[in-house]
Amino acid sequence: MAKKSKKNDKRLMETAIALEIAKFQRDSLKAQVEQLKVQLNAAAVRAERAEDRLHETTVMLSKLSLQATSHAVKSTIQEVLVEGRTILRLMDPINSPPTIGGARQK
Repeated sequence: MAKKSKKNDKRLMETAIALEIAKFQRDSLKAQVEQLKVQLNAAAVRAERAEDRLHETTVMLSKLSLQATSHAVKSTIQEVLVEGRTILRLMDPINSPPTIGGARQK
C-alpha cells in the first residue's frame, strides 16, 4: 500500500510539474504573440506609407513625362544628298542644344 501511495504521489508531483511547465510556456507564448502583433502593425503602417510614396512618385513621373512630351520641339527629317547617295538627316533632335543660324552652339 505504501508503494501505491508513493507511485501516486510521484505521478501527482510529475503532473503538477508538467502543469507548471505548460503554464510557463503558455504565458511565454502569449507574450510572444503580443510582440508579434505589435511588429505586424508597425510593418503594415510602413507598407501603407511606402505604397502612398510610390503612388505619389508614379503620379509625379507621369506628370513630368507628359510635360516633357508636350513641350518638346518636334524633330523633322530632311533628305540630303551625300556622295551621290540620298540619306535622311534629322533636323532639331530633341536632346540637342538649340541652333543659331543653322550652326550649333558649343
